[in-house]
Amino acid sequence: MTENNVKFNDVRYCYGEVCAIHNADFEIKRGSLTIFVGPNGGGKSTLIKLLSGFLKPDKGSVDVENNGAIGYVAQGFGFDDSFPITVKEIVLTGTLDKKILPFKKYSKEQHKKAEEAIEKVGLKGFEKRGVSQLSGGQLKRVVIARALASDAEILVLDEPDSNLDIEAVKDLYQLLKDLKDSKTIIVASHNIDFILDISDTAVYINKTARFFENPQELKEKLKEGMII
Repeated sequence: MTENNVKFNDVRYCYGEVCAIHNADFEIKRGSLTIFVGPNGGGKSTLIKLLSGFLKPDKGSVDVENNGAIGYVAQGFGFDDSFPITVKEIVLTGTLDKKILPFKKYSKEQHKKAEEAIEKVGLKGFEKRGVSQLSGGQLKRVVIARALASDAEILVLDEPDSNLDIEAVKDLYQLLKDLKDSKTIIVASHNIDFILDISDTAVYINKTARFFENPQELKEKLKEGMII
């Protein structure tokens, strides 16, 4: 096994004639928490989608060690939070493979995976609670639990702190910090005040990508108003 879990090899992706990202060339270590930061429209979400397999590079490649499973957490919740469904039912869907069989019951192992994921994100006791009864921060934890239940080795989160209050953001990032012992975690975010302090590495993305071994170096540059 190699030290690096994910490798971007001179990646370029264009929407028609407009290139969202080019010359993206960096590696992410296994068991690390890496933050993608940069201006709106700079290419963060494009890189996230390239890594998650929703887009294919026009040039270069994105290599994932041993084709490891990726758990993708989108900006939104991915479901109608007014729908009458419980926390456990949402998380259980993370245990399904691509070949979903109608009317098939979840196995004991699937229930166990869901329960373990719910406990990991701090929602034990909420299993039977309807998602409409949850706060925004709790809903985000449910979506992360669903990704954990899939046995994903890599968690990829696209602006998970959007529309959360400050306390919910702090709780969310503490959760991600705790999870990195067992997962490789990649987060796209604008919230440099919190996430850069707990990150192991950072990537500044603005049409291209610059990797920072020390996230505090990037934080200082951004606070000084430097355009990288």
